[in-house]
Amino acid sequence: MASNFLKISCRDCSNESIVFSRATTVISCGVCGATLTNPAGGKAQLVGANVVETLE
Repeated sequence: MASNFLKISCRDCSNESIVFSRATTVISCGVCGATLTNPAGGKAQLVGANVVETLE
């Protein structure tokens, strides 16, 4: 299974961030502080973000 980086957009403030698809920590938005991802034992679970683009 390939791991990629994802460009995601915060649902609350539309700030864009780049995260690892298999992030093992909670990732919060740098602008508004909303939780973007939660660890899920494999791929990061997106909870407050939308995927804009998959980066290789």
